[in-house]
Amino acid sequence: MNLRHILSAGVIALAACATSDHPAPANDIAAFQHAPLSAEALLEHVRVLASDEFEGRAPGTNGERLTIEYLERAYAAAGLQPGVTLPDGTRSWRQETTLVAATLTNTPTLTLSGRDGARNYEYATQFSAWTRRLDPTVDIQNAPLVFVGYGINAPELGWNDYEGVDMRGKIAVMLINDPDFETGDDRGFGGRAMTYYGRWTYKFEEAGRQGAAGAIIIHETGPASYPWAVVQSSTGSARWDVVRPDRGASRAGFEGWINNEVAMETFRRANLDFNELKSRAQRQGFRAVRMNLTGSLRLETSAEQRTTYNVVGVLPGTERPDETVIYTAHWDHLGRCPAVNGDDICNGAFDNATGTGALVELARRFHAQGPTDRTVAFIALTAEEQGLLGALYYMQHPLFAPRNTVAAINMDGINAFGRTREVEVRGYGQSQMDDLLTAAVQAQGRRVAPDSSPEAGYYYRSDHLHFAQLGIPVLYTSRGIDMVDGGVERGRALSARYVADIYHKPDDEVTAEWDMSGGAEDLEALYAVGRRLADGAEWPEWSATSEFRAVREQSRR
Repeated sequence: MNLRHILSAGVIALAACATSDHPAPANDIAAFQHAPLSAEALLEHVRVLASDEFEGRAPGTNGERLTIEYLERAYAAAGLQPGVTLPDGTRSWRQETTLVAATLTNTPTLTLSGRDGARNYEYATQFSAWTRRLDPTVDIQNAPLVFVGYGINAPELGWNDYEGVDMRGKIAVMLINDPDFETGDDRGFGGRAMTYYGRWTYKFEEAGRQGAAGAIIIHETGPASYPWAVVQSSTGSARWDVVRPDRGASRAGFEGWINNEVAMETFRRANLDFNELKSRAQRQGFRAVRMNLTGSLRLETSAEQRTTYNVVGVLPGTERPDETVIYTAHWDHLGRCPAVNGDDICNGAFDNATGTGALVELARRFHAQGPTDRTVAFIALTAEEQGLLGALYYMQHPLFAPRNTVAAINMDGINAFGRTREVEVRGYGQSQMDDLLTAAVQAQGRRVAPDSSPEAGYYYRSDHLHFAQLGIPVLYTSRGIDMVDGGVERGRALSARYVADIYHKPDDEVTAEWDMSGGAEDLEALYAVGRRLADGAEWPEWSATSEFRAVREQSRR
């Protein structure tokens, strides 16, 4: 693709620099810097970042190099300063983020054995598996399968799906989401709204803490909120992790998924009623069930330490520079993925070239409107698709003191489908950031709405989670479903189509039907929230019921 042919004059210099060693002409940078925040500018960023030339922006690839070079030039053109101080005192755009990448070198087979013999299941098609351990070989043979319900240990709720069972040498088989998901009854897990206990990341972590030899999640499209194809899209690629002092010894020997058909066959072979057991698992007091089957799996893995980067730019505050307002978005996507109709590049246009372009446009807007009292930071995070790892690394190595970080605003998917009458808040009711957004959105003649899909657990599925775990109040929004053109019916249809056909697939590309006018309007509201905080003295607080409130109170002391 010839990038010069697809870009407007305002951003042509940045695109050229992404694939060239020559700096942008000064007049082109000036034109970019003073252009208004517009749907057209957002779309041009996305066209570049989601082009085939960027190969899906996977960490550790040439796509990463092109992306970071693009961001560095775009940040500079937008008036930002490098946000990272290196040990020698110089400044850089890059926060070096050291991770471990583990790549399967064999094509594993999952074997489940019982009284009726052994059955083999095919990698990627019927199951997915990987290991967080940095051992060249993980070989688990004839380990007993134990159904552990939802795989939750929540002492504060009096809930422990592992009570009374020693998981050492055994494989945990568990359900996705929370016990409340199907019934809607709130037994401590928020009713239909997924909590962190419902996330696959938590379930694998807990299985490791229980000493399990392996951990298998049963995939169901409704509770998972995405189809099996999304699980398939990550098979075959390197699995990344933070560098763990114990080399992953605290994790289960393997972690993975089985599709629903394999799960139903497995429960029938074990003479167990899946639906009856699921119903029991939704009630307090459930006890794990031995399945009278064993599992075998051999994973051969090549692991190496790799360096990727969070990209950070700042506008230093003039009055209280030690107090910081942060905008975040993840720049990475899946890179090469299983082909669909011959296309094996997961371009990640919506997820999350839109949010990455939004960082640049917001930065330019802040700079054009003049200095702020507080520092404003713009962080493009790496390895979100690998498990929020860039954000986790930042949590472990924060660049701005958490106690002096006023708030964070995360952008993971900016509306590309036209204007809406509302803006949704993921995790509505968590903090006073909702009130600030409401004021900004009402000034536009629109409204704020709670998350229309709380059961999907989006609040625990993007980078802002690790900022919240530092105690920093966070705001994470989404496109409202009430469309100006087509209403709620069209909005729901767009969302359903995205999850079924586009999410984490090669079809996440810019198309002729894209309309960034709604995205630009949403960003105006997010700009207003950040500007109010950057120019003021407010310190938003978590709500009294938020699980993150105590961390904030402790840090602010």
